Amino acid sequence: MLWPRVRVWLEGLESEQIDHLFRFTSLTSLMTTLGALILYGAFRSGEGFDAADGWMLAFVFVGVARMAGARRYHRLRPARDRLHRWAAWAFGTILLQGVLLGSLSLIWLQPATPEVESLLHIVAATIVIGATVPLPPFYPVLVAFVVCVMGPLALRDLWIAGTYHLTLAALVVATSLYTLQGGRQQARALAQAQAERRKNAALIEALRRENQRAEQAQDAKTRFFAAANHDLRQPLHAMGLLAHTLNENGAAARSEDVPARLVECVDSMAQIVDELIELAQVDAAAVVPRLEAFALDALLREVARTHALQATHKGLQLQVDSSALTVRSDRRLVARVLANLLSNALRYTPQGMVRLASRVQGDRVEVIVQDSGIGIAEHELSRIFEEFYQVGNPARDRRLGVGLGLATVKRLSDLLDLRVQVQSTPGQGSVFRITLPLCDATPSPIAAPAMPQDTPLTRRRVLVVEDDADSRAALTDLLSAWGCEVRSAQDVARTRQHLADGFQPEAVLADLRLAGGDSGVDAVIAVRAWLGKELPALVLTGDRGDAQAQRAEAAGLRLLAKPVKAVQLRAFLGQVFGA
Repeated sequence: MLWPRVRVWLEGLESEQIDHLFRFTSLTSLMTTLGALILYGAFRSGEGFDAADGWMLAFVFVGVARMAGARRYHRLRPARDRLHRWAAWAFGTILLQGVLLGSLSLIWLQPATPEVESLLHIVAATIVIGATVPLPPFYPVLVAFVVCVMGPLALRDLWIAGTYHLTLAALVVATSLYTLQGGRQQARALAQAQAERRKNAALIEALRRENQRAEQAQDAKTRFFAAANHDLRQPLHAMGLLAHTLNENGAAARSEDVPARLVECVDSMAQIVDELIELAQVDAAAVVPRLEAFALDALLREVARTHALQATHKGLQLQVDSSALTVRSDRRLVARVLANLLSNALRYTPQGMVRLASRVQGDRVEVIVQDSGIGIAEHELSRIFEEFYQVGNPARDRRLGVGLGLATVKRLSDLLDLRVQVQSTPGQGSVFRITLPLCDATPSPIAAPAMPQDTPLTRRRVLVVEDDADSRAALTDLLSAWGCEVRSAQDVARTRQHLADGFQPEAVLADLRLAGGDSGVDAVIAVRAWLGKELPALVLTGDRGDAQAQRAEAAGLRLLAKPVKAVQLRAFLGQVFGA
């Protein structure tokens, strides 16, 4: 039972400790052998010590073996898994020399001259005290060595008795205790130093990993901004050229497809900005999930319905295969994940089908988005969730997206614990999977999404509150083009002035942040108070997470994030005036 524990102790030794042991092996072996020669010379001249030659030969043999072993150790630099064997060999030879030194006291039991007795005790004490140099890191070995050398010497002094030898016995015991106490203190100091080294090494390794992560993050940020710079500049460049075309050619340009292409560029930039903002909000922990129970089947069909026109235009079959299941998560964010996956599948499927399906797996529901598209090579699967990384779009065609959809999917999946996975075969298609926790509760009622209304807006009175002059003019011109009667204001004071002049709006479009510390919420409240009724209002904002936006939501006002598309404004007004 002892050896297994000793083996565990030996295997727990570190390479630095064993290096320390062998560093002093040759010196300590040489000095110990020299001490043995001095004792051999002293006792050899005495009578009755016939074993002196054999004892000395054995001691020299062990000493030479120790020095040869140390030389071999430094030459071979053994592997970590063999170090415990070398340590066992070193400890064994050290203790063997200790046993040989101790045996001298038992072999020579007759008292010698005071000079020889003093020499025996001085050499033994010197050798034991010298052992405190290599052995404190291995305190059990030091204790065993001291006992092997000094134990028989103390017993010999007690056996011979007499005042002189009893005094020597007391000195032997005192020297042993002093050596062991000093060795213990050194062992503790070395253990603390070793622990500090390990701690420092761990800190250095952690710092190295952090630096590596920081470098990787910096590289990723550089690639991210390079790609964002390219994808933002492309539509901006096209917009500039198209705007100059309109400015120089006038009506001729308007009769061509220039306006449509200009709108397409604006929509492309808006998509990039929206997705960048969404990614930034998730990374900054500004998106807080609102968990609720909802019907998964209804959500899948709702997402499919919004992409049905895209599938029809490409001649693809859009299938939904789902049963009545209730899950618990953030419905809006899950819808965003599914919309991005479905949009991606439709975009990269030239022919065939795209399928949305769900199935129960234990206490969770697996939702799959499957397509028969171009597929993804295995070596690219680990990169598809990176920002701006796209498969099969080396020309960065904006019609195939900008490479932010799957990055958003990954961020939201991690936030909601959706456990997104992907399998793909080039030329055969891809399957994306997410899982949601099943829920027994009754799903929250979800109002059917409002469809855009093609309601006439002629002579409908709309008040625009916007402090930016260009945005105010553009919004006023757009509403006027739809036939609305528009008044515009840059702040709450001007809003009240329009009301005092007799203008009675039927709807309000207000920017959230106004000049002078005013808020679009204040403008809406002022109009409603003046008219004495809950007037329909839409608040436009670029800061969905700030305090004013939260105030608007608390007041029951509808928010739209900038940049706002014309179709969104038309849908809001159509819903308001078509009711």
